Amino acid sequence: MNPQASLQNVDDDGAPAPKSIRETSPTSNATTLDDDYVEIHDDVYNMFFLSNIGGQAFFYAAYVFFLKLTLYTFLVIDALDEESSEITDPKVLAAQFLMLPIAVAMQEDLIATYYLIANVKFEDSLTLANPGARKWKFHAANLARGIDGVYSLLVNFVILIKATAVLPMFLNFAALQFLQTIDNLALRLAEHGYVTERLELVAHNVKTARLPQKRNKFYRALDSIFFLTTFAFLLTAWAIISFAK
Repeated sequence: MNPQASLQNVDDDGAPAPKSIRETSPTSNATTLDDDYVEIHDDVYNMFFLSNIGGQAFFYAAYVFFLKLTLYTFLVIDALDEESSEITDPKVLAAQFLMLPIAVAMQEDLIATYYLIANVKFEDSLTLANPGARKWKFHAANLARGIDGVYSLLVNFVILIKATAVLPMFLNFAALQFLQTIDNLALRLAEHGYVTERLELVAHNVKTARLPQKRNKFYRALDSIFFLTTFAFLLTAWAIISFAK
């Protein structure tokens, strides 16, 4: 396993980066950046973004994405197979209502998607240190992250409305939070060299990459708009299912 320091100032193939890249790239040293540049989200989807097509990181990220969707599918199928019973306990209804904003807020991938759409834009200078990075891959990674987040929220919502007692509902939410962090765990495994050296390098690049912030005030407000809209949609669906019988 390579020390963390050995991964600095290297190009996408693990060789020492040219001096011009190390000294001038806005992604090479966070201390040289001004406030216009921000970190990209630390997850396996940005390993896909920075990877070469057909490379190890490309397939690693794709595997994690489909793994999460498969696990969510098994879970939601099992939840839907359970017979629904009318909830009459006001404690359960109150707990469901109070958990709705938490259900949205705990969707880290969905929140990250909203943030990146609203605040971060692609810049070609990132390709100096990460030759595999492309604008379409930036958006594709965000789309995959968003699909992950929406599907996770759907599973949370199904389990929420199926709950007939408060304690099992909380336990199910705790279990779901573990599934939501699989992509982050995959990044940590790669970052610490438990998989391959190439994946370790790409994971390190994810941690150090920076992109410029958007300046448009409307775009900067979109993450809040998306969050509140998602909560309003969830609240409406819960009210219809719980009371329109």
